[in-house]
Amino acid sequence: MTLAELKTLLTGTGLPVSFSSVPLDQNSARPYICFFQDADRNFAADGVVYYSRKVMTVRLYTDTRDETSEGKVETALTGMYWTKSIDFLDAEKIYEITYTIEV
Repeated sequence: MTLAELKTLLTGTGLPVSFSSVPLDQNSARPYICFFQDADRNFAADGVVYYSRKVMTVRLYTDTRDETSEGKVETALTGMYWTKSIDFLDAEKIYEITYTIEV
């Protein structure tokens, strides 16, 4: 899966989507999604990479816990293995729900 394909999936949620960074305007409407490629996980032997998997991070930012928005993201990620973590960012007073996937 490419970053463009992931963006297409996430855009299907109907939520605003941005690549790599959150909107600079702190008054941006929430919820919104930010996504980026974190790393590559390569399988190699004898000095040759046989296949590469991309580690992608999808972050959902909300003012309150929003199960509807979380459900939209999780539906978009159907068919992929993902992990989820939830943090409250005290300085911004928002929730950051992070989904990590390998593709």
